[in-house]
Amino acid sequence: MPVRIKKWDLPSEQSGALVVLGIAFLLGGGAGCLFAALSNGEGARELSGYLTGYLTLAREGGLPRNLWSLLWGQMKYLLAALALSLTALGMAGLPLLFGARGFSFAFSVGCFCRIFGGRGLFPAFVLFGLPALLWTSALFLLGVPGMLSARRLLRRSLGEGGCGVPLGGTFWSRAALCAGLGLTAGLLEHWVVPVLLRAAARFVL
Repeated sequence: MPVRIKKWDLPSEQSGALVVLGIAFLLGGGAGCLFAALSNGEGARELSGYLTGYLTLAREGGLPRNLWSLLWGQMKYLLAALALSLTALGMAGLPLLFGARGFSFAFSVGCFCRIFGGRGLFPAFVLFGLPALLWTSALFLLGVPGMLSARRLLRRSLGEGGCGVPLGGTFWSRAALCAGLGLTAGLLEHWVVPVLLRAAARFVL
């Protein structure tokens, strides 16, 4: 029996899912930058005091870094993406998740730049940019097939049927790879980031 190839399975449709998630991530990032730039007055002073104190602790090596909290901080987004891939709600939920992740990342970086100017890019890159090299790859690797799965489930719930099995062995292999990337990002935050952040804090302060 010939295998029917669904339109959503084609490379062009996979690219479409990537574009949707990429736009959601960038829109969230743009909103995060805007919110960071708008901080002023008392809020800016409180933010300045918090970030200065944070970098002071980092410079002195007194910054607490709980391994399990860091690992959970990375894995919770991947687990949310996985859960949304298993339901039709993922068609809306995955773009929202990517937007929220983009907002959180850009807002955090933007706060450092808002308080310390261009010098703030150094600690921001160490603290957020280095782990992002891993978790963004994992999030998109999981999110694109997750969107394909969610669309199939949505079509099935609307009575179109004939959509086949939403997820296969390839997806679960990719999910395992993404879990490995997420765990590696958490380990990077725990062991490597504090050392580099100490040097960055000395440069900024």
